[in-house]
Amino acid sequence: MSRASSKVWLSDNDIAERRGQSRPHIWRLVKQGDLPKPVKLSAGCTRWPAHEIEAIDRARLAGANDADIRKLIADMDAARRQAVAA
Repeated sequence: MSRASSKVWLSDNDIAERRGQSRPHIWRLVKQGDLPKPVKLSAGCTRWPAHEIEAIDRARLAGANDADIRKLIADMDAARRQAVAA
């Protein structure tokens, strides 16, 4: 994870464009547990931390299967909760 990407937020449009997928497909992936839930930054504004999406993409490129990705996402969610509690 680079320092720059840890401060970058991605919209559903950004992710869809990066992956060559549609916005509705991005939201289906979230619902299925294959992408983390976005962070609500304000009313009507949700974004994903770029470093989380990059980590998922790197895992996929390395050959991770759906179960591996879901475990990675669960770990990301736990890290978010821990960061809030700290």
